[in-house]
Amino acid sequence: MISPAAANSVRLPWPVLLGTALWLILLAAALITPYALPSPTLGDDLIRNTVRVALLYYTAAAVLMLHLKPEEWTARSGRGATARWFWTLGWAAFLVHLVMAFHHAHHWSHADAVAHTEEVSGFGPGIYFSHLFTLVWTADALFWWCCPRRYAKRSPWVDRLLHGFMAFMIFNGTVVFEDGLIRWAGIGMFVVLLGALVFRFVQSEHHATTTTQGPG
Repeated sequence: MISPAAANSVRLPWPVLLGTALWLILLAAALITPYALPSPTLGDDLIRNTVRVALLYYTAAAVLMLHLKPEEWTARSGRGATARWFWTLGWAAFLVHLVMAFHHAHHWSHADAVAHTEEVSGFGPGIYFSHLFTLVWTADALFWWCCPRRYAKRSPWVDRLLHGFMAFMIFNGTVVFEDGLIRWAGIGMFVVLLGALVFRFVQSEHHATTTTQGPG
């Protein structure tokens, strides 16, 4: 006989298990490969590789979020649970990226981080927008885990503002102020997100038209 605890337990969807295993492999490769080669640009490789893992899972989570039904935002199973896990794994990889950046690029000096931001963007205080980005992602991930029902019921405008800000920061960090592979990866990421957004809009319009016309 199955115990009540086992019956009420939440089983992780297979995409979560597969995605988590892939995350571990990718993050391990991102951290180990520069040492194994060895790379002449060790710090830069560690910084770039880890942020690529973060952006991959950010994109996967964002695409899933665009297609979640209202009841799926509680993340109890299926796409909702997968989206929350990918969102969390992206956040975790981003924290690793921050550690790599502050250790290898800035040597744990905030003044150096400000100077680097000034050199790259011409606006040193812009580093505080990066800090806000980290806080926003952290708070959102924690809120989704701690209060999933309240998270599911919050105003859509909260999501629009949050993801609009995050997308703006990522676009600047990957496309505007970068070049080479990371820029092309950023462009590809936004093409995917734009395609998902257009597909959602088309689906919504079709559903609205079908509902208005009714059967027959």
